[in-house]
Amino acid sequence: MISTQILERILNDGIVIADLTDQNPNVFYELAVRHAVRKPFIQIIAEGQNIPFDVQGIRTIELDHQDLDSAASARESITKAIRAIDEGQPVDTPMTYTLNLQDLRSSGNAEERGMAEILEIVQGIQRQVQRSSTDRASADFPVLRAAVEEWVLEGILTAENLMPWMRRLRLKQNSLWMRDLIENAPAAPHPHQPGTGYPSEPPF
Repeated sequence: MISTQILERILNDGIVIADLTDQNPNVFYELAVRHAVRKPFIQIIAEGQNIPFDVQGIRTIELDHQDLDSAASARESITKAIRAIDEGQPVDTPMTYTLNLQDLRSSGNAEERGMAEILEIVQGIQRQVQRSSTDRASADFPVLRAAVEEWVLEGILTAENLMPWMRRLRLKQNSLWMRDLIENAPAAPHPHQPGTGYPSEPPF
């Protein structure tokens, strides 16, 4: 059984910070309890990890604990989130939405029941938009990757051009892909070679 003390704090503390890294089942159970009581919380996760579908629509702060800039940015985002909570920002989760919708559906007021129908239609539209947006993003990356590889083969992009890109990539698999490209990319042309331009010039 989950510790009574943990549950008491989840139910009663002013703010809860839930770390979704590695998708620990205990964390999601505890987060669901927090959602059910409609009290403030903040979600964080390690950079590059997928946010599960059920909580995907909730703002989640990404953090790379091995990167000082990322840690500083995450700390600032957490501070802003706490300030917003202190200022009375409403708790918005799938649970609160569902409970509010349930209240409207069972209301004796015809206008409130009509509002419930409108909200359900809007929710369906949002799901469609999110799904199509996700499908588009996943389809766009292979196209971009193929284009970059082609530019490297043609000498349009050099190792020098690719280095800043690699530093920005957080996912290990993308970093390895970029490192392989850099190893096979041509060196930057010398500035005085006729017709080749300068290394500082954009490649396209």
